[in-house]
Amino acid sequence: MLPKLTVAFFGLTLTAAIVACSSLGNTSGVNVGPNFPTKTLYASNSNQNAISIYSNGTKNGGGPAFQIGGASTTLNGPQYLAFDRRSNLWVTNYNPSTNHALLIEFEALATGDVLPLNSVGLIGRPRGIAFTPKKTSPEASSSASPVPNLMAIADNDPTITYPNRVFLFAAGQTAPYQSLGGPRPHLRLPSGVAIDSEGHLYVTNIQGQNVESFTLPTPSPTPKPTPTPKPTPTPTGSPSPTPSPSPTPTPINVFPRFTIGPKNDVITPYGIALDQSGNIYIADQGRPKASCNSSSAPAILVFPPYSKKVPYTKPIRKIQGCNTKLSAPTDVKVDSAGITYVADSTATGSGIIWVFQAGAKGDVAPTQYTSPGAVTGLGIVP
Repeated sequence: MLPKLTVAFFGLTLTAAIVACSSLGNTSGVNVGPNFPTKTLYASNSNQNAISIYSNGTKNGGGPAFQIGGASTTLNGPQYLAFDRRSNLWVTNYNPSTNHALLIEFEALATGDVLPLNSVGLIGRPRGIAFTPKKTSPEASSSASPVPNLMAIADNDPTITYPNRVFLFAAGQTAPYQSLGGPRPHLRLPSGVAIDSEGHLYVTNIQGQNVESFTLPTPSPTPKPTPTPKPTPTPTGSPSPTPSPSPTPTPINVFPRFTIGPKNDVITPYGIALDQSGNIYIADQGRPKASCNSSSAPAILVFPPYSKKVPYTKPIRKIQGCNTKLSAPTDVKVDSAGITYVADSTATGSGIIWVFQAGAKGDVAPTQYTSPGAVTGLGIVP
């Protein structure tokens, strides 16, 4: 059963909001930040219950310029991030001490101790989240069906049949219409997810030691829109979601269209991203206690777009080695300029974001952004 709760948004729209620039020192009330441009980086602070926002001009070693955080946000162990086509921010949350999971949506440009648009209970242990991107140059003569605008969330729940799932939502909805799972997908602790403009889903499997790709199904039947709750006054203090059950969809049991696995140098994949050319970036933690100069050390693996005619062999690029400082990367994102951002931790356990220049490969040293807490997921304003 899938619990669900929607927290009413406290009288906020972009046209009716009290617009106020926020900073890390001003995080109370309902805030809308500056007009963050494309390529602005967001990072989850899982042990701080906050989302850090880094401006494009952040210097090497610099910290976040803004944040989303506070009791009103309902953030509770934020994990992975994604932006929808309206640039609203969606965050998966999981608190290991309570086994409580949430999906939270924030208005575009929100900062500070802001009330979310939605705060919805999820089952299991959710991780990666992704939306179908817009096609950059649609072909007018194409007879192909439009790619459905969907949201995907990787999840693991040992209490349900086929516990390893990727739940599929119609974009903007907070209850899944379908899920991917069963014996044929071979999902084993799915973590990172990505969707390309052709409607293909990419999933990293931590225990499966691989990355799989699937063709997204068209929603059928089309889910009925969830009624928009009327804004209601919120008492002082934090909203307290009490999820109520809703059905868990029967999984689609299909084989992947392709797999990238151990023979391709994949060991312990966590995060995944696609660049504008369709290249696949994988944040791989490698083998436990592997030396930093070992071929089994943590790495960012880069593979070209899939081709039926050319089977995958080794990565076309690999960022790996002692100079990279990679320790236990959990996520990776690539901006439109090809710059690669990696969520990681230092040798002392502090959260860090490594920044590698476009085309980086080998044992190359990164620049870095500091974090006030442990970093799990990253998102880039589209």
